[in-house]
Amino acid sequence: MYLRWTLVLSNISTLNPSNPNNPINPSNSNNPMNSSNPSNPSNPITPVTFLNRKGLKLFGMLHTPAGARKDVGIIILSPGIKSRVAPHRLYVKMAKRFCEMGFCVLRFDPEGIGDSEGEIDERMVAEFYASVQVGRFVNDTVDAIDWMEKEFGAKHIILAGLCGGAITALHAGAQDKRVDQIIGLGMPVSLNGSNVDPYRYISRGQLGELRKGYLGKMISGKAWLRFLSFRSDYRLILRSLTSFLKDAVYSLRKGNNGSPQVKANISNSNLNPLFPVALKKLAMTRKISLIFSGADRLHWEFEEKYMQNYSSEFQELGNNIDVHIIKNANHILSFTDWQDEMLEKISLNLKDFNTCSSHNTFSLRETR
Repeated sequence: MYLRWTLVLSNISTLNPSNPNNPINPSNSNNPMNSSNPSNPSNPITPVTFLNRKGLKLFGMLHTPAGARKDVGIIILSPGIKSRVAPHRLYVKMAKRFCEMGFCVLRFDPEGIGDSEGEIDERMVAEFYASVQVGRFVNDTVDAIDWMEKEFGAKHIILAGLCGGAITALHAGAQDKRVDQIIGLGMPVSLNGSNVDPYRYISRGQLGELRKGYLGKMISGKAWLRFLSFRSDYRLILRSLTSFLKDAVYSLRKGNNGSPQVKANISNSNLNPLFPVALKKLAMTRKISLIFSGADRLHWEFEEKYMQNYSSEFQELGNNIDVHIIKNANHILSFTDWQDEMLEKISLNLKDFNTCSSHNTFSLRETR
């Protein structure tokens, strides 16, 4: 049975355009004046549709604050299988903040996601993720940019997104020169897939966190019962312990107490080969804002699989790359404090945005 990522799977409540009781009529939803946000008339939210290059109808929500800048548009991209709302309504909160800064914002569902037309044919979630990581939704993103330019005359585009939306923004920005800046939250740098062994490519940072969890369960009777009844993940436990022993032996031989900074072997890594290429191409002339969660495996993968192998190249591009780590946060920024820190950081970066020149350079400000 083929997978169809619909509203039920994304666990959100969105409008069904085929429902006759739906107050939104898709046939006239392209006109931004047909609907508004009665709770906040100064920042109207309008349902819109546009066709992608395949002729499929894509649905989105357009935020147009009073006095919005017409030369700049922000597009927030779908985080993988989730729709334009995102976990904990994160994209709605981001759009609200962007509107308060005077930006026009589009949140839309790409082909096969949420309300948009199309199907997802991959049988395994990992295969779908892999397709996103190599640019599955880039064409839909470029089509959305075309729509923003046609409808509003936006010559400068900022792309933002979480996880799959972040890597889509990177690929699209590297391809389309109308993109002046990208904002990537929890950007994946590795490749998934049903043929990828997750144990083989697990990061040292993730192994360290798992090891702390195992040690914390040493006095738990339930944990021991699970272990002795063959319900534990023995391969993962062994992997975390052998990693610790290797670090300990290395430290003794080198006469230090710290963990070794082992440079990963790129030929034996699942680093997405398209990631460093796209990052370099984009950062040569435009700004990239990367925000990682401190307790997210994607942060460790960025540090170990990219930074340790491309540190020299990263420093050369540093004037246009800003990296920020939200301490202890999880991947989807569940807590309000984490969301607030992310929004404040993004707001600070957007205040520097200037459209006097087509591409802008910024200084590296890496904070942890």
